Amino acid sequence: MIYFCGPLSYNMKQSTIKRFVEHPFTQRFIIFLIILNSILIGLETSPVYMEHFGFYIDQIDKIILFIFVAEIFLKLYAYGWRFFGSAWNLFDSAVILVSVIPSIGASFTVLRALRILRTLRLLNNIPKLKIIIESLLHAIPSIGWIAVLLTIIFYIFAVIGNNLFATAHPEYFGSLTGSLFTLFQIMTLESWSSGIARPIIGEMPFASIYFVIFILIATYTTLNIFIAIVVNTMNELHRAGLNEEEEHIKKFVHSEHERLNNQIADMKSELSEIKELLKQQTAKP
Repeated sequence: MIYFCGPLSYNMKQSTIKRFVEHPFTQRFIIFLIILNSILIGLETSPVYMEHFGFYIDQIDKIILFIFVAEIFLKLYAYGWRFFGSAWNLFDSAVILVSVIPSIGASFTVLRALRILRTLRLLNNIPKLKIIIESLLHAIPSIGWIAVLLTIIFYIFAVIGNNLFATAHPEYFGSLTGSLFTLFQIMTLESWSSGIARPIIGEMPFASIYFVIFILIATYTTLNIFIAIVVNTMNELHRAGLNEEEEHIKKFVHSEHERLNNQIADMKSELSEIKELLKQQTAKP
């Protein structure tokens, strides 16, 4: 009896701590601390606030960091080795580790600026943000091929631009790398018309064809395909989540149906036994 008491007690503690860390109130409290910590780190950039409230800001920051570390250890205790199977748990641990390292010694104080990375923990604690990040991660293979296509387009137009405009405008198309950066600026539509295209078109009217074709391909086509891939991935993940929930409901209904059938079968068996007993009693003289 003593032998089983230890593991049983340990499992009960694990389940209790797991319910605690997964409780909505705990999750909301952690989100509140993340937002508060981000605001305090922002206030540290103000000499005026640090002069008057620097001590309190620093102390609150240490308390919040202690709570974050405690949360990680509680999750480790609650989930065991399964903790390391979640990429989000590893991400949270890395962010907290980066925050703890500066307190070790002066040689790590340069990492103090990275404490703002704690704000990224909101990605894990807010479900809607988590869905967006997971959609981006699932879309990486398709986005990679879009990046390859965009690289090919950039390379082709950079070589063409260097051959056509290098002599007249070396500041924009004087080299391959310079041409690539110019095309990137054009793709972002940042001062591309007045700063780059119009001066060149004023000297070479045919250059308008070059710029229009590049913008249509790079900006309006390729980038829209990129957005479409991300949106489609989000829809697929949403449908997969719904299907998983439906499957869970089906399994639950099936298990309940089997349980009810077993209960009905047991009741029938008990009724049969009662009938047999009644027959035996009535048959006695």
